[in-house]
Amino acid sequence: MASLKTPEIAQFGPVIDGVMPQLRSHREDTERARSVATESISAIKAAGLMRLLVPAPNGGFEAPLRSQVFACMETARACPATSWVMMVCGAHSWVSAGFSDACREEVFADGPDIMIAGTLASQGQFRPEEGGWRVSGRWQYCSGVDHSPWLLIGAARADGVSGPQSLHVIVPRSDVEVDDTWYTLGMHGSGSKDILLHDVFVPEHRAMPTGKLFTGHSPHAAAQQSGHYFVPVLCSLGTQLAGSILGMAKEMLELFVERTRVRPDIYSGEGAGAKARSAGIQRRVAEATGEIVCAESLLDLNCRTFDQVAQERTPPDMPTQARIRWQATYATELCRRAADRLFVGAGAHAAYDGEALQQYYRDIMMATRHAIVDVDSSAELEGSLTLGVDAAG
Repeated sequence: MASLKTPEIAQFGPVIDGVMPQLRSHREDTERARSVATESISAIKAAGLMRLLVPAPNGGFEAPLRSQVFACMETARACPATSWVMMVCGAHSWVSAGFSDACREEVFADGPDIMIAGTLASQGQFRPEEGGWRVSGRWQYCSGVDHSPWLLIGAARADGVSGPQSLHVIVPRSDVEVDDTWYTLGMHGSGSKDILLHDVFVPEHRAMPTGKLFTGHSPHAAAQQSGHYFVPVLCSLGTQLAGSILGMAKEMLELFVERTRVRPDIYSGEGAGAKARSAGIQRRVAEATGEIVCAESLLDLNCRTFDQVAQERTPPDMPTQARIRWQATYATELCRRAADRLFVGAGAHAAYDGEALQQYYRDIMMATRHAIVDVDSSAELEGSLTLGVDAAG
């Protein structure tokens, strides 16, 4: 059976196991506060999990992307929101390899464990100014902003000005206004609030054209010791995100099984374990297990491709990128189906506030709404490339 845990990353297993009790003990606090508990943030930092993808010259491990996917999968079992914030901020640390040395020296001046929140979507605008750029706008879904001294955001070129079509910039938290808009169905603890910039000056060394940064062609990324940074951003992000969702689905399955083994049938009067003897429930468990196993296999395939890209130090072609994105998306879709299947079979009591099964279900439903794993657009891209037709029709 394919697994994300390979001998290469087995070294991280005991480290992750060591933080799980801390994350579990603060999961409900994180949920109530709508922000990851500071104790959980301290735990993942102390374990070195925030430096997995940080470039080695900045004190990071410069580890394979598989290590991030595996770590996010495991920690999501203990606390979905902590895993999500770790995933987003870790991905941004990975993207930072494509920025200048001067930028990374500034960002990681206080060490490789700092967190970079933000959003990769180009929701703001920029205009050129001597020595850099002026950036304004509102950005949604900034997971982990409460714990991040730096933010990575995208901006499109304002009308009537010169410069690249879009930029990504890294700005200090002091330049940002936070608007607490995060009142949602699930993933409460991710604290994915809006941020605003009001005509903020960004020096040139903290900006990169999006085209080079996202496609694996940044000269700064190419200068790093390993080839891990040749993987294009958008095709890798879905896999990192799917790692967290897979962990949530695994935990939900375990919770369902534990609960069902002792669950009575209140209408028939049969005692503990009655529901476990139901053929319908048994089928739900079997199908959900199959979906989760298949999801992990798809992510393992993607990580194998990432390893190959790193070895060859060459970004993959577009059909390969589309396949990676689709496989990550379909993995999340399988996890969503498994979660639906289990929650429907869990009975009314599972819907009570405070029930862990309910929280994991809501978190999976919310996390799978992320645009990068949108089933329709990912399937359209993969299908059109396979058929050799224009995705636009």
